[in-house]
Amino acid sequence: MQEFASAILRPDCLAGGELRVTASPKGVRRVELFEAAPTPPGRAPRRTGNSTGEILERACAELDRYFSGEKITFRSPLDFDGSGTPFQLRVWKALFEIPRGEFRTYGELAVRVGSPRAARAVGQAVGKNPLPVIFPCHRVISGDGSLGGFSCGVRLKVFLLELEGLAVAGSLPLPGSRWSALRMS
Repeated sequence: MQEFASAILRPDCLAGGELRVTASPKGVRRVELFEAAPTPPGRAPRRTGNSTGEILERACAELDRYFSGEKITFRSPLDFDGSGTPFQLRVWKALFEIPRGEFRTYGELAVRVGSPRAARAVGQAVGKNPLPVIFPCHRVISGDGSLGGFSCGVRLKVFLLELEGLAVAGSLPLPGSRWSALRMS
């Protein structure tokens, strides 16, 4: 049976939200973002250790650096065993190639993975991404320039884009200041 370890991170910039990172001996398997912490208040962030501890610690350190605003390239090993179809894996790898501070449409991503007429299928694959932030699905928008969805919630998508320095002009995100006009109450 495969060993798994998990850690809960609560970056200050998430204002009460948290991340749960899960790893196996092969690499990081899942990153979950929560707008509001699902663990009981007052519970300390917990890192459980076993043979996956080194991978988990490295991934957590990279995520901590990302959420502190540092421009980083994630280098922790990843474990996709049984996590997706060959098409989904191609889409997730294409997400990794979208530079910080830029965005792509679902249609552009479909062309990138060799299926130019599969924008909707790309959207479904993006929605099943098990490693948001590492494979930056928040950098994908709709063809009409609207934000589109995000498996972790649109508020977190806006937050991540702001963290990376994107702003909005009309309905398109552009490099610049903040997305305050799009914040939801």
